Formats: sequence, structure tokens, C-alpha cells
Amino acid sequence: MKITDVKVHMFGATAADGVTRRRNWIFVEVVTDEGINGIGEATTEYHEMAVKAQIETELRPRLLGQDPTDVARIWTMGFRDFWWRMGVVHTSAMSGIDMALWDIKGKAAGLPVFKLLGGRARDYIRLYARGDLGLGSIAEEAREAVKHGFDAFKYGPFSFVTPFDELRHARSTIEEAHQIRMAVGPNVDVMLDAAGVFSPVAAHFLIEGLRDVPMFFVEEPTNQDTVDPTFRLKQAFPDVRIALGERFNTRWAFRDWFERQAIDVCQVDISHTGGISELMKVAHYAEVYGIRIAPHNPYGPVALAAAAHCAAAMQNFLILEHCRYPQWEKIQKVRVPIKEGRVLVDALAGRPGLGIELEFDYIDKTPYVHVPLMKRQYVQKDGSWPMI
Repeated sequence: MKITDVKVHMFGATAADGVTRRRNWIFVEVVTDEGINGIGEATTEYHEMAVKAQIETELRPRLLGQDPTDVARIWTMGFRDFWWRMGVVHTSAMSGIDMALWDIKGKAAGLPVFKLLGGRARDYIRLYARGDLGLGSIAEEAREAVKHGFDAFKYGPFSFVTPFDELRHARSTIEEAHQIRMAVGPNVDVMLDAAGVFSPVAAHFLIEGLRDVPMFFVEEPTNQDTVDPTFRLKQAFPDVRIALGERFNTRWAFRDWFERQAIDVCQVDISHTGGISELMKVAHYAEVYGIRIAPHNPYGPVALAAAAHCAAAMQNFLILEHCRYPQWEKIQKVRVPIKEGRVLVDALAGRPGLGIELEFDYIDKTPYVHVPLMKRQYVQKDGSWPMI
């Protein structure tokens, strides 16, 4: 079997109103001479055109004529054949291709991808919901997620403070945590995405203020340019899970964080770190240090399918992020079924490859459109930017 083409399909996903563009999903299709094609996802905010160009102009010529089942060989070539590497554009491009290769490999073998990764480690993959429905408050978003069967919910600050003042922002974030807890009761796990906007002092204030609303984990409480600020927080709050990792690419970027035991939960992103191949390597590396994996996954259905197969096969999986956008059903011919906030491994087991097929005709009718910068700006009263 040989690769004959590599195609990039972009889809402009909208918010819950069906109009406002939220992000552009980047799907990668690898075509072979035996009619077995694979799909992957390389979605990357604000770098979409660069990722597309990297795939089409640099990676595609290197892949033509290659055996798509030689996944390790192709990943190594894609990584080591470049002088500049580990940037988010290149590793995201590689991620989409890698998922597609595993999809082909599974289809060719007649097996689901998780079987090729070592087989079942669990019976279901637990998902958590986010505030994606465009409702009036974060409490309503959480309540609706529970109605849809999810028993875990993650929020980012819903009420944004302008101009940015980190202590005011922390106080409003704590208030929202109480609102969510009141809405969902004691048996739903709640997580906070602090988005790395707090100084170590303000992050300490924030986590201490959340004592009355226990968090399943606190994500990116402070800047991650260096390990020490987060490491000090973890020492100060040994009973609170600290999570991060979505902005790190490949296993090398995680080394200091793992070896210093600076985090409890690794949020490696399958669409950025290098795909299925690299996510599994990161997971095995994290397991040595007792660190759990909660893949970052605010993207489309192919990323969900690929992350679910990894989660099914890894020992140290914790929970998987799930983003609910209105076009989710329309762009899929065959989808990974979600039931009561879970993906059942038995549902994955009956399909070869990733077990998902896309409606490319529909996708290609809704192409890339530039997504405006987020309205929230972290500008302080004096006009300067905080050190986030």
C-alpha cells in the first residue's frame, strides 16, 4: 500500500447561535492506492493557514509513495527531517497526519485503533462537558450538561473583569464556582480552567478560595513559561490536583514538569503534540511519575475519536474533554457514540480504524473563515499587559 495524496479540509464551526464563527476545524485526509483512506485532525486556533501550508507544501511531498502503515517511520521522518521543530504549527500538522495513518492501519488490519495500541485498559472513557451552549450563565451551562448525562463539568471565568485586575478576577471566579456547585449538587465533579492568567500570589488566593467548592482539578493556575511558579503552588496545595499541558508539544516539552513532579494531571493535546503516536508516549512517560492524563480536546469529532482510542488503551487515563458544537452531527457519516457522558469501549470495538467517517461534501461547503480575536483582552488599568 502506498500514499497517493494528502488533503486538507477546513470547516468553519460556529457557536451555539449557528452564526458566530468559533474556530476552524482542520481535517487531514490521507489517500492510498488501495482505496483505504484515513482521517485525522490538526485543528489549531489562529494558525490554521500555516498548518494547512505545512501539510501541503512540506509534509505531503515527503509522504507520497510511503507505506502508510509504517507509522513510526513516518512520524520520525516528519519530526527529524526538519531543522526547526516542536513549534505548534509543525507538530499540529504532524498530529493530523499521524491520526490518519493510524486510521488506515486499523482499517487495513480490520481492527479498532485501541487494539493496535495494546488493547482495552478500561470499559468506558469518561467525558467532561464545557460551557458551549450559549446559555445565560455558567450555572445554567453546568445544569444543562448534567441533564445530558455528564457527571463532570469544566468552566473558565464566565464574568470577565475589564480592565483586568487579577484579584477581582479571582474573586469572580470563586463566586462562579459556588454558583456551579449550587446548580449541580455535590456529586458532579467541577474543574476550573484558569487560563494561566494569574500571578503565583493571585493563583494562591484563588485556590485557597476554592476550598469550599472542591475542584476535580485546577487547570493552568499561573504562567507556564517556567516550572517553578506551578511547582510552588503544588507544594502549597498537595491536596489539589494541578493540571496543565495543552500548550506543550512532544514528550520533550514535558520532561522537566514530570521529573520535578510539578503537576498531577497532564493535559496533552492530541491535535498538537504529535498525534496518537506521541500522546501514547507522553502517557507512558507520565505513568512513571504517577501523573494522570486528561487530554485537552476542545476540537472536532476526529480528535475526540483519536483521543478516545488512546484513553481506552492507556493505564493512567483520568478524563477526556468534550466540546459540543451544533454542527457535530452534520459533518459525520459515522460517529463515535456518546452515551450518558461516556464513550463505551465496546462501541469502539466493533469498527476498524478510528471508527469515524466525515461528510467531506458538507465540510467543503463551509470553508475557512477568519475568526476574530477574542473580545476579552487582558489589559490592565494602566494599559499594560500582565505577565501571563
